[in-house]
Amino acid sequence: MIKILFDADLILEALMNRQEFTEDVKELLDGVHPLIQMHITDVGWQKIYTYASRLKNIKIAEIVVYWLQAKIQICHVDQHILQKARSLSLKDFESAVESSCVSYWKLDAIVTHKQEDFAEVANQFWVWSIADLCLRANLESQLQATISS
Repeated sequence: MIKILFDADLILEALMNRQEFTEDVKELLDGVHPLIQMHITDVGWQKIYTYASRLKNIKIAEIVVYWLQAKIQICHVDQHILQKARSLSLKDFESAVESSCVSYWKLDAIVTHKQEDFAEVANQFWVWSIADLCLRANLESQLQATISS
């Protein structure tokens, strides 16, 4: 099992149709390999919900959140994670919190569209783009198909 943390901003960008990888994120969430377990921080979750609820109405936000909940597990941020994040030398505090969550919850990787935000901690866990994760998911599928046959 490969456990990854999604950078909340990556999902938010896709939901708001702001980046060229919007379709990649949707495709990935729809068809991720069962051996890949996806996570997001509870702070990131709230951020996504808050912005989604401002789009048209609260019902749309609830549908989006419900759909995401079926695919992504939530990592709770507590004072220990925040203290660890404060001690990291990352420039972006939200990235430091996500990095601390990866360590605390013993996850394997973080998926982000801003890999440079995690450059200083990249030797502690994998820092992947959507393309990297899609490649890994495809390789996992091929491996499982080979094992099954």
